[in-house]
Amino acid sequence: MKKTTITIAAALLAGSMGLGTLISQAAEVEYEDATNARTEGTVIILENDSSNPVIPDPENPGEEVDPEVPVNPHPGRLRINYVSNFDFGKIPNISSEIVQEARLDHIFSGTSEEGRVPFVATEDRRGSDRLGWELQVSQPKQLSDASGHELQGATITLSGLRYVNPTSATPIANQNEIVLGEAAQTLATANASQGAGAWTLALGNANAEGQTDGVVLRIPANTTKNDTAYSTALVWELVADPTNASGE
Repeated sequence: MKKTTITIAAALLAGSMGLGTLISQAAEVEYEDATNARTEGTVIILENDSSNPVIPDPENPGEEVDPEVPVNPHPGRLRINYVSNFDFGKIPNISSEIVQEARLDHIFSGTSEEGRVPFVATEDRRGSDRLGWELQVSQPKQLSDASGHELQGATITLSGLRYVNPTSATPIANQNEIVLGEAAQTLATANASQGAGAWTLALGNANAEGQTDGVVLRIPANTTKNDTAYSTALVWELVADPTNASGE
């Protein structure tokens, strides 16, 4: 642990060197009587305006990782630092129902490249006036190809949401299965005593096939499909102080 030298000690040393004017800049010392004294220890917290976000490893929160996909470049004391894309790979055009799990995300940990379940990294560096936050996601439109053809009835489901090694300060992950749709749905919440600092929400658990059981695409049987790529946009939002906004 780095040793901190109390201001008054440094000021007294300076005074002994003939720089007595520095003593007046030090914190006041109270001598209650011959055997009792009261001093102060002080620290000044400076605003952090760095655009380099902190992204804890979803499986090892004590370590930081560097995702392969770019992180959020916008500064802010409350922000989403990173969100994984969902890659369901290549699926043959078959008539039966399709159930496909998303591929693992690629991250750099130290000098090695590793796979992690898709994840959402958030950070809250606001002060003591913070009242928590709520992480939400929505899917405004259906999966569609470049010509606008939609995969009718297709759904993306999230489940197994988790924070590793939770404590009383850990945000609360939604334990319900979430079928994405137009309306925003809550993935995780934090009250005034939770969610301060950097946190990473993992989506499901990895399997031996390099996929996660926490992000699943389902396409109903006999769905009309073109032999091409389909995609959709997912909208993520970190809502500040949601209980205060609702008037609770």
